[in-house]
Amino acid sequence: MNHPSRITAVAAAVVSIFSASLSAAAEPSTGNEAVVVIATRQPSRISALTTDITLLDRTTIEEAGPNATLGDLLTRVPGVELSRQGSRGAPEGIFIRGANTGHTLVLVDGLRVGSATLGATAIESLPLTQIERIEILRGAASALYGSDAIGGVIRITTRPATESPRLDVSLGAGSRGAQEASLAHSGHFGQLDYGLRVSDSRNRGVSMITNPSSSAYNPDKDGSWRRTTALHATWRPNEKTEIGAQWFETDGMNRFDADGFPPFGPPASSDWQTRHKITSYSAHAKTKLTDDWSSTFRAGRSEDDSVSTPSFTLGQANDRFKTRQDQFVWQNDIHLPLGQALVAVETLREKIASTNIYTGTQRTTDSLVLGWNGSAGAHFWQLAVRHDDNSQFGGKTTETLGYGYRLTPLWRVAANTGTSFKAPTFNDLYFPNTPFVGVGNPALQPETGRSNELALHYEEGDSQASLTAFRNTIHNLIQWEESPPGSFFYTPRNVGQARITGWTAAASTRLAGWTVGGHLTVQNPKDMDTGEYLIRRAKKFATLSLGHDSGRWSWGGEIQGSGPRYDAPDFFTRKNTKKMGGYGVVNLHGEYQLDHGWSVFARVDNLFDKQYQLVTSSSTDYAALGTTVFVGARFTLK
Repeated sequence: MNHPSRITAVAAAVVSIFSASLSAAAEPSTGNEAVVVIATRQPSRISALTTDITLLDRTTIEEAGPNATLGDLLTRVPGVELSRQGSRGAPEGIFIRGANTGHTLVLVDGLRVGSATLGATAIESLPLTQIERIEILRGAASALYGSDAIGGVIRITTRPATESPRLDVSLGAGSRGAQEASLAHSGHFGQLDYGLRVSDSRNRGVSMITNPSSSAYNPDKDGSWRRTTALHATWRPNEKTEIGAQWFETDGMNRFDADGFPPFGPPASSDWQTRHKITSYSAHAKTKLTDDWSSTFRAGRSEDDSVSTPSFTLGQANDRFKTRQDQFVWQNDIHLPLGQALVAVETLREKIASTNIYTGTQRTTDSLVLGWNGSAGAHFWQLAVRHDDNSQFGGKTTETLGYGYRLTPLWRVAANTGTSFKAPTFNDLYFPNTPFVGVGNPALQPETGRSNELALHYEEGDSQASLTAFRNTIHNLIQWEESPPGSFFYTPRNVGQARITGWTAAASTRLAGWTVGGHLTVQNPKDMDTGEYLIRRAKKFATLSLGHDSGRWSWGGEIQGSGPRYDAPDFFTRKNTKKMGGYGVVNLHGEYQLDHGWSVFARVDNLFDKQYQLVTSSSTDYAALGTTVFVGARFTLK
């Protein structure tokens, strides 16, 4: 059943917050305005940027609870939607402003992470216990970051080393066998800061498939576990030099129901397991060459390793896909008489390995990035241009231009336009010739995009409000098509086109000790070839949040609502065949500060046990979590 009234109610609340933000009493500026790196690749105040940015700090991450996934948290951000095939730990996908999952670039400590065969990042594998802050950029950003940044960029910073000694412990348990534990220690020796953090989480989950008529139906528990380790070290021999290194590894497993179709495939009672490991490690050196010129060199590697194994042949890998990305960056930040310049050169070397025999397994991209951002009086701007020379498809140049103007000390307007692209995946290019499946196409060209946006911002003390209109047109979308018709043999071609238009309203304020916030996105995500809505994306979705601090107590909650979405497009016509109803969920959280560094916390998600789906197919409905309770304790020693 669809509940448009719920979306309307949340939307009305967002509008009320917007109005309250504009009428709230002014507070003097604290001078602690948030600074982000994602918009220009240089530290910048959010109010001096023309791009659409959200920052999630450690406090916000902790409110989500250690049992939450990165996808759960990101759905509380304006313009972001989630797809998930089952319990926490199951595959997740993120849609920023209606763009495809593979159109979001994910960076962990400055490094690209993800699969070069699938062309996306397994965000379900990145635990919140290891994350210090998350920066989200909505809109095209290939001029700064290259391939994949069509819909936006997510920049994740893991928990850093600290100058003062510190010990952190967290333990928790909850519904469906959920358990979480983490331990961290950081400190310093002379000019060396260091940090170590380990965590472990697991849950029994729910049955992935909900409808008994599905050939994959198996009413069991499809759970998961994950172990993560992170190391950081930073040495500052003098005021002008910093040398550092970091290592991050997360290793986990999730279970899912078999494809079925016996006797040709395994029976539904034979669950599969996917073991997924993400590793990233890097070293950097930063020096201040002059008062106006800083130079940073970073070298690193990220790996994405996925192994799927049927339970009846445990120990024998059925499918393995491994991606290695070697990344080298030399970035120069130069203060000019007017603004700040960016000059960077990069090299990215991608290599894959698999139990399948691909006809191509590696490629290299060399890049040059130029940027300029600054302000003069009431004017502020961002410009960037980037050229990528790819060994597979050749050269690609992208650019972005943003301009803003301060109408008054409280009001500002900003406009942005930019181009973007996504390189074909190794599956698209080199998938081996497989009967009744298909074959890759090495002649593919990149998908390309053009993004435009116009925004109005208000900011006074603790009150902020914004209204952003956007339009993103994507050409040369890669579609796997049956060739010839009736052969059940598919090959990819650059034939698709999509256009997403819409607007987002967001606001937050403090009223009588309460923090109130909300956002509403209204969009029209369309496949321009078929006229169908892009799958798993709603026309309307919204979030309303409320929080209060009272001495040792802090508590709050969210109401999240989404309109209907479509899924299961027909193989031949690409017409959507199934409609997933809209839904609304209520979440609550609270924390109490005890003495001597201890605190206890609790969180309830989907308080009223709403039944809904985020993913479906022609014959299968994938479960979404019902009511989930999680409680725990934290200890900090400084």
